[in-house]
Amino acid sequence: MAQKQGLKPKKILIFASGNGSNFEAIVKHFNSKVFCTQNKQKTGCKRLVEIELVTDNKNAPVIERAKKLDIPYYYVKFEDLYDFLKPKKDEYNLFVLAGYMRILPEKILKLGAWPGTHGQKQNKFINIHPSLLPKFKGKNAIRQAFEANEEKTGVTIHFVEKNVDSGKIIAQKSLPTGKKTLPVLEDAIHKIEHKLYPEIIENLLFKTSVLLFGGGAREHALAQKLSNSPFLDTLYLVNPNDGFKNLGETLELIPNGDSAKDYKDLAKKARALNISMLIVGPENPLFEGITDIFQNEGISVIGANKKWAALEGSKSFAKTFMQKNGIKTASYKILEEKDLTLAHNIKDTLQYFTSKYQALPVIKADGAALGKGVELPETFKKAKFSVNEFLKGKFGKASKKILLEERLFGKEISLVSFWDGKTLVSFPPASDYKRLLDNNKGKNTGGMGAIAPAKISAKEKKQLKEYENALKSALIKEKADFTGIIYSGLILTKNGIYVLEYNMRFGDPETQVLLELLETDLLYIFNKIAEKKLDEIDIKFSQKKASSLVLASKGYPDNPKKGVLIKNLDAAKKYGCKIYFAGVKNSENELVTNGGRVLNIVKSGNYKKKILEDIYKTASDIAFDGKIFRKDIGK
Repeated sequence: MAQKQGLKPKKILIFASGNGSNFEAIVKHFNSKVFCTQNKQKTGCKRLVEIELVTDNKNAPVIERAKKLDIPYYYVKFEDLYDFLKPKKDEYNLFVLAGYMRILPEKILKLGAWPGTHGQKQNKFINIHPSLLPKFKGKNAIRQAFEANEEKTGVTIHFVEKNVDSGKIIAQKSLPTGKKTLPVLEDAIHKIEHKLYPEIIENLLFKTSVLLFGGGAREHALAQKLSNSPFLDTLYLVNPNDGFKNLGETLELIPNGDSAKDYKDLAKKARALNISMLIVGPENPLFEGITDIFQNEGISVIGANKKWAALEGSKSFAKTFMQKNGIKTASYKILEEKDLTLAHNIKDTLQYFTSKYQALPVIKADGAALGKGVELPETFKKAKFSVNEFLKGKFGKASKKILLEERLFGKEISLVSFWDGKTLVSFPPASDYKRLLDNNKGKNTGGMGAIAPAKISAKEKKQLKEYENALKSALIKEKADFTGIIYSGLILTKNGIYVLEYNMRFGDPETQVLLELLETDLLYIFNKIAEKKLDEIDIKFSQKKASSLVLASKGYPDNPKKGVLIKNLDAAKKYGCKIYFAGVKNSENELVTNGGRVLNIVKSGNYKKKILEDIYKTASDIAFDGKIFRKDIGK
C-alpha cells in the first residue's frame, strides 16, 4: 500500500495500560506506509495512518515507547475516559485495544458505532486476545491454555462488546503448543500478535471495494456473505437478478458480441471506481479470459485465468492433467464431429466399453454445458442416439467433441477448495442432487439441492485428504499460479476416490450450503488469496449441518415457464430459512419467475431432520404456478 497516490490518511487511537509491545508493533508497521501528493508547487509524502495513544496508567512502560516512537499520548483516568472521548470520537477511524486492562462500559462503546453497510451500525472498537476465543477469556489466557494441556492455542482479534472478551470475531490464528515451555509459548503467541494485529487494522482502515460477476443464487449467497464483511468498502454487482440487487451497486454489462472488449470496458469502469477485486461466479467469463484482462488492469481476481479455466472448459485437458499427475480418473475415449461420417467408429467405441467394463459408458461434452452436458444411457441404442445428438451440436460447440467414459459406481461428493498458487484449503465435502426428479431420475440439471457436510467414513476422510495432497502437488508441479476456486467432482468407489470433473468456480447449489458453514470472514480469505498468503490464516468451519432445496419452474431444464408471480416468500422467515434468488425478475414491484431454477431455500443447524423439515415447510408455503422440487434431499 505504500507510495500510493490519492489515499486519504486515517487516524487511530490505541488504548494500552502496560508494556506496549503490540502498540510498538502497530506503530512500526505503519511507519513505512505513506502516500504522496504531487502538484506544480510541491511534492510531499505523509503517513497513511496517524496514531495516538491513551493510557490510564501514568507509569505504564508503553508511555516510554510512545516517546521513543514520537507518538502523541494522553494519560486519562478511567473514570474520565467517556468525557475525553466524546468530543473527539469522530476524529478517529478506529479504536484499538492493545493491553488496556479495563472493561469498557456500553456508553463508551456506543461512541465507536458508525453507519456501516446498508445502514447497519458497525463497531470501531477492536481488541486482541491471546487465546482462541471463546476458550480462556480474561487474564492469563496463555497460562490457562498451557496448564490445560491444550493441543493448540493462538490469537483472536474481535470487535469489543461490554462483556469480557466477547464480540464478533474478526480473525484467528492458531499454533500447536507441542512441548513448548510456558515462556516459549508466550513468545510464540506475541510474535503472532505483532504480525496479525497490524495487518487486520490495515485491512479495516483501507477497505476493499469488490466487483461480483454473476446473477444467480450462488452469487446471491456470495453477495450476502460479502456484504456483512467489516473489510468491505463498496460491493458492486454485475447484472444481478432483481432478488439481490439491493445488496450492492449495479454495473450493467450489455454484451456486444465481443467478450474481450466487453471485459476491457468493464475493467476500465472498475478502475475508475477504485475497485480492487473481481470475484467471478459463472464459468463462461473465465473461459473467455476475464481474469487475464482484469489482472492486466492491476485488479485482483478470484477466478482462474484462461489457461487454467480449461480444467473445466475442456474435459480432455482435465484428463491429461490428471493422468500426467497420477490422479485417479475413469478411463475414456474421445470422439469428434468427424466421426459422424464414420458410424463404425461410434459403434466400435461403444462396444469397447461394454466388452471391457460390462457397462455402457458415460457420455460427456468436452466443453462446458451449464452442468447438463452429461448423459448415462441405459441401452446401446440410446447410447448411439445420444452420441450422434452430442456431436451434431446438442450443446453447441461444447459437444462437437465428446468423451466416452468408463462408468464408475459409488457415492458422489463435491469438494470446493480455495487456491492461491501454492496453498490449497478445502471446505467440508458436500453432496448435490443433479437429477431433476426423486431417486436420481429424470434429466441432468445444474443441481436441485445440496447438503453439507457430506456423510463419509473415516477411511474415506483419509482418502479425501490424500486426494487433496495429490491435487495440491499437481497444481504446484504444473505451475498453476492463478488465485481462485477449484471444485472437484468426486466419486467414492470401492477402489478409492476418482475425479469425475473439475469446475474452476464455486458450485451451485453447493455454495449456498458451504457458506453457511464458513465462520472465517470470506473477504478476509479472498484478500489473503489475492496476496498469495493463504497459508498465513486459519479458516474455520462450524460443526453444524446445512441443506439447500431448489424450487424450479415447470419445463426445467429445457423450456422453463417464465413470468409467473411468486407468492408467500415471507414463509422463509417463519421457519428460519434463507432464500437465495436465481431465475427471478421484478414485475410491477413483485418477483416473477425468469428462469429454470427460481430460488434456493437454505437452512443450517445442529439437527439435519429439523433443518429439512423447515425447508420443506417453506417450500410448501411458497407458491408459483408450475413449481417443482425434489422431495428426497438429504436422504
